[in-house]
This record gives sequence, C-alpha cells and structure tokens, in this order.
Amino acid sequence: MITTMKNFRSILLVAGLLIVPGFVAASSPGENDPEKKEASATKKEVKTWRWEEMYPSDMREALEEMPVAWVVFSPLEWHGEAMTFGTDPVIGQHVLDKVWKQVGGVRIPTVYIGSETEFKYLEKGVKSHWGLEVVTKELNHGSIYTRTLTLQLVLEDYLYFLKREGFKMAIVNSGHGGTEHVQMMREVCERFSDDNFKAVFDLYGMATRLPIPEEFEFKGNSGHAGIREFSFLGAVNPDMVDIEKFGVSEQDRKTGLKQEDRDKIDFEKAEKAIEYLVEGSVEKIQSMVDEMNETRQ
Repeated sequence: MITTMKNFRSILLVAGLLIVPGFVAASSPGENDPEKKEASATKKEVKTWRWEEMYPSDMREALEEMPVAWVVFSPLEWHGEAMTFGTDPVIGQHVLDKVWKQVGGVRIPTVYIGSETEFKYLEKGVKSHWGLEVVTKELNHGSIYTRTLTLQLVLEDYLYFLKREGFKMAIVNSGHGGTEHVQMMREVCERFSDDNFKAVFDLYGMATRLPIPEEFEFKGNSGHAGIREFSFLGAVNPDMVDIEKFGVSEQDRKTGLKQEDRDKIDFEKAEKAIEYLVEGSVEKIQSMVDEMNETRQ
C-alpha cells in the first residue's frame, strides 16, 4: 500500500483470553476480601464460535448471548522479496482473533479481498500499474486485488445478511490500508449502522491510542513492507519473513527498502507496540458491546 495509514498497518489488538477463576479447596491470601470477591463475581465466561463450525442451535445461542460478528477483509499482496503475500490477512486475523477471544462472539472466516489504487498509462494501448508498481514500473508478483466496487458489494452483502440473521454488531477489521480500500469499508460500515445494528470498521485500533509513543516508533523506511511492517509480521509469525532478503533486490530498493536498515528491525518492539494499542482497542470495543447489551435488556 502507498498510504501513510499503511505505516501503522499491523498495530492492533493483542489480548489474552478472559478466564473464570477455578475453585480452590484451600483458602488463599485475600480470598475473603469483599472487593476481590465482587471483582471475581463480575467475570463471566467468554463464549466464542467459528461460523463454519456452527450448527443452527449454536447460532441461536450466539444470537441470544453475544450477537457480535467479527471478520477481516484483506487481500493477498506483494510485500517485497522478504515478506510473504499473506502479510495483510495474517496480521489482521491474528490481532482480531486475540480480541475476539477476549470479548466473545462469532468469528467469520477471513475474506481475502481488497482494493488498491490503479494507475493507468499509455504504452501500446492502455495498461495499468497497481499500488507500488507505479514506483517499481514492473509487475510486483503476488498481488490479487478487486475493484473497489467489488469490495463494496461484497461487504454490503455480508453486513446485510448479518443484520438479517439477527446480529446487533459487526467488527470489520482490515490488515490492508490502501486508500480506496479503507475509505470504502468505512463508508459502508457507517451507512449500515442504525439504532438496531452497528458496523464498526477499525484499522488496528489506531483511533483509540494515537499518537503512538516515540518508544514504539521505527526509524527509517516504515512504509509498505518496510521495517515497521516487517517487524510486526515477524512478531506474529517469524516463519513468514526472511531478513536476509530484506532490501537486497533492485525491485525492493526502488520502493525505498534498504538492507542497511536491517538492524532497525525489532520484533520485541513490535510486540510491545501491539500490546500498547490493544489495551485501547479492547476497551473501546468492549464498551460498545456493554452498551449494546444494556439496550437489549
């Protein structure tokens, strides 16, 4: 992607699963503390479902107890020689799943579609460059995009059927920050929201905890497939990055990637940045769910 939003692409949502404390036969320190008893009593079991594994009875239960759906829309896309094509959806679904497991609801399988900027030019007819091909001036292997209209229609259909099914909220996340992609998803979610259904588009929870503290910033090229995104993908799945290939090829260097920046890649810093932003993201979504539950009572 060629947008400043992409610089923050992988920052989001890493949270643990809420656990209901188990029974302990022997007393433990503070066990009779009234405040601790009250806090413990407020904790509830978090129920989660995966749509593709559900029976109709499961759906009825989910709609009764936690009518919240979660889904990621992200395309497969070129991220230089050192990162896999699945960078966007892998990061998106990783962080979304962390929050989903803490808040609860129904997880819809990741939708591998997304749009990107198309640059048309004349060369023995009309041809197109997509995304950073406008910089490399060659085919960036591995990208599969849809037209923005296609993305719009698919997302609208998903939200329509979620409302029809009886869901009260949909959390729509993206691992892709392309300008048209983000704008269209946000507009569709806003248009589908009303008093009975709320569609929430959140690009990694950035709205809750920006600006990012300097300690979590990455010096150097932090754009598409840069040291920031490389660090985040490596923090999620180190098998999907190859630091020896980073910034080596001529194609990579055309986009500003430099092997001299390898020493600025930092998986540990990326994990801490994720942990920082997840607190705000989880708090924001949980507050919306609590408000939804109040109106349903």
